[in-house]
Amino acid sequence: MITHVVIFSWRPECVAAQIEQFQTALSRLAAELRELVTLIHGPDLGYRNGNGDYGLVATFADREAWSAYQAHPEHKAFVQNFVLPIEASRLTIQFGEGRGA
Repeated sequence: MITHVVIFSWRPECVAAQIEQFQTALSRLAAELRELVTLIHGPDLGYRNGNGDYGLVATFADREAWSAYQAHPEHKAFVQNFVLPIEASRLTIQFGEGRGA
């Protein structure tokens, strides 16, 4: 199992409607792509200063499934249409079985 974690920080000019569209599109993407085993996501709860604005945790059966997700046209369209317009920065990590595979 591969776990994929992403932490987003939004641009200062980002508005609530854009974040809502991002959330809706991400949920729709999760329901459509069979490569995903699980996907949870949500805005930061604001418990600490300096956190990112939004996070997601996705799991995949193996590296091949993760790679297929990254290359999937629907994932690429999501990034282009809903992430890049509002993203100031993004931090990602993948961990789990299959290290170095």
